[in-house]
Amino acid sequence: MIVGVMKEADTPQAAPFVTVPQAPVSAARNLLRAKTGIAVGLATGLLPDVGAVALLALVTLGFFWRVVTGQNWMPADGGDLVSFLYPTYRFAAGALHSGVWPLWDPFLYLGAPHIADIQAGFLYPPNLLLFLIQPAFPYQSLQWLSIGHIWFAGAGMYLFLARGLRTRRLAALAGALAFMFSDAFVVHFGNLNFNAVASWLPWVFWAFRAGINESVKLRWAALAGVLLAIASFAGHIQATLFVLLALATYSGLNLWQQREEAAPGRRALAYLAYLATTLLVTVLLAAPILVPALQLTSYTARASWNYTEAAGYSLSPAQWIGWFIPGFFGRGPQFHWGAWPRVEVGYLGILPLILAGLALVLRRERRTWTWIGLAMASFILALGIYAIPHGWLTLLPGFSQLRAPARLVLLTDFALAALAAIGLDAALSPLLVAGYAGLQKVWRGLGFATGAVWAFGVPLMYLALLLVQNQDPAIVTRVSITLIAVMVFAGLLAASLFWLAALRGRWARPDTLAWAAAGLILLDLASNGAYQDLGNQDPSRTFQHPEIASFLAGQNGPFRIDARTGIDSLWQPDTSLFYGLEDVGGVVNPLILADVQRYWEGLGSRSSRLYDLLNSRYVIARKDVTLDWQKFKLVFDGDPNLNVYENQQVLPRAFIVSGVQSVGDHQAAWDGIHAAGFDPATVAFVETPSGGLPGGGHGSVSDMRSGPGRLALQVTADGPALLVVSQTWYPGWQVRVDGVAKGAALRADYAFQGYPVSAGTHQVEFVFTSPGWRLGWLIASITGAGLVILTTAGLYRKRNSWKH
Repeated sequence: MIVGVMKEADTPQAAPFVTVPQAPVSAARNLLRAKTGIAVGLATGLLPDVGAVALLALVTLGFFWRVVTGQNWMPADGGDLVSFLYPTYRFAAGALHSGVWPLWDPFLYLGAPHIADIQAGFLYPPNLLLFLIQPAFPYQSLQWLSIGHIWFAGAGMYLFLARGLRTRRLAALAGALAFMFSDAFVVHFGNLNFNAVASWLPWVFWAFRAGINESVKLRWAALAGVLLAIASFAGHIQATLFVLLALATYSGLNLWQQREEAAPGRRALAYLAYLATTLLVTVLLAAPILVPALQLTSYTARASWNYTEAAGYSLSPAQWIGWFIPGFFGRGPQFHWGAWPRVEVGYLGILPLILAGLALVLRRERRTWTWIGLAMASFILALGIYAIPHGWLTLLPGFSQLRAPARLVLLTDFALAALAAIGLDAALSPLLVAGYAGLQKVWRGLGFATGAVWAFGVPLMYLALLLVQNQDPAIVTRVSITLIAVMVFAGLLAASLFWLAALRGRWARPDTLAWAAAGLILLDLASNGAYQDLGNQDPSRTFQHPEIASFLAGQNGPFRIDARTGIDSLWQPDTSLFYGLEDVGGVVNPLILADVQRYWEGLGSRSSRLYDLLNSRYVIARKDVTLDWQKFKLVFDGDPNLNVYENQQVLPRAFIVSGVQSVGDHQAAWDGIHAAGFDPATVAFVETPSGGLPGGGHGSVSDMRSGPGRLALQVTADGPALLVVSQTWYPGWQVRVDGVAKGAALRADYAFQGYPVSAGTHQVEFVFTSPGWRLGWLIASITGAGLVILTTAGLYRKRNSWKH
């Protein structure tokens, strides 16, 4: 097969565990010896790896000990973990517990396609297990998931380095520590879905690289695709694309290294086929979330993003110092300062950077240059708007709607951690004359840098602190924070120099030096990252408003609430998901439907009739809020900080309109509802490009019942009229009248749903279906079945080869 030409040059092959005797013995005895030998070899080789993975688990618990013991919460304010993921996951868990797929979310943004929001994450195995076991899980469960995925990233990195790159185990352990506690994971502790996908990076690489390193079939590429598909269900498409970008970059660099070998064209085709297999398997298996998400994309505000928006949260050149002094501009969000947003800078420790340099000095081979190339390419892309290659990257499908290019330091940290393990492995091996000379140069260079920092950097920082004593207290605080960061850096430099001196002089056994390196890396990263962004109060406490929830639960519905009154510090924007309330808004979400966002921004004020069309009966606000008191009245003040006010002119969830204005396009509907004198209670603008709709009739709506993705009601009309439903229009909503399917709901009043009814009494039902969801499952099922068949056939052939 064409893939058989692929290899990664200069990669040593491990010796087999056993040598199967070739003496002329019976086939049965030969087979028995071979199987027994392999089993013993595997057991012997796996025990140290199991121990290392267990040690990483203990280290992870030690790193987050203040969170594990319940003394603190992380992030301090909860971040996305509490404001977005916690309520989102609780909603999905509740729906699954009741036996319903959470396809439609009726509680936020006037209703939204939950399945199309790729961040939903309810199909990701760890999430799904939690949702089924404990649907009403506490916030601490998500902290444990974040901690668990950081350990999982470290375990995968260790096994990739030890088994994939064949470094000595202690070198692999050091590389794993550098990767798992790097900026890429610690800064994103609150971005659980990002960290969840990112934690699979070394696992995917382990499988993917096996096919490049050996003359094998495409099964390794398919396995990498399976692993990446599982990771993608965690719900962060940016992280998935980053992993694919890393695989493509690694393949391209490896191919470039072999450009002068025989049959370069054939090898290029083999790499392309191999990479395409991983991509195809990933996309096909993850189709249940990718297909609906792709449909949603064109209806969100992100569809119209320009490059400036996509380049938001780039890694500023001023922040490069963070690679050496991560606390220079303040490590956590509480102390961050600077004219640029706080982003991950990629810090993974001082000693790992030195070890990565040793890899370049001591192992100048092709694979080293490949890892250096991946580190440099990803770092340049992380610069975002500060370097033009990121702009070119946005020309590729998917990347133009992703911001925060600084997150690409995930790949930089991954490559540098691999180089650190290679460098430590090389440094602990017997050195030739050239290698020792290179070690000498690194030692002298580090000694010069350490001396300069202690001789000039430290005194200058103390001088700066003295000079600002009479300045603004904020300036004093900033200089003090920077001084502490510089002192930590100077201490770590000195410790690294001491370790390098011990290595140079062979003061201890190689294993002792390796343990010392791993310990210094852990001390570095834990000291700089473990206590950052910790809070003393449970950030989920702002979801607890039982008095208000009890009052609202006792009111006749359906109705919506409006908590978009600047009370985020008291009332989480997604609190509605906890109490089964329906809200006109929710937490800031880039995947909100563009029509809903534009409608809200174009309301003018809460005094307008467009606001009444939202079915927003109750406003939750501070006790000193200013409202239109001719329209709103106080109805509940039992909460210590918040009041509830009733909109006395609210329109019902569904109602009959006699005046029907048919318009041919979306902009015409927008112009119509913003025309002077427009009253949605009497006139509706319906988008019907095929022709007009009859009107003139009057009627009423009764017996309204709602459920997940379903709204049923009884309509009585004395003539042709339009039924308007204050619910977001989105493809997939179907209408049934008197049990007969009538087709898709119409788009009424720009952002809502409607359907014409004739004279008489009718049972009308609006039901949400997602063709993309069903198509995605069909694609994934066929792909999964095909992979099972191919795997079974391969195992059967392998079994037959054993017999012969």
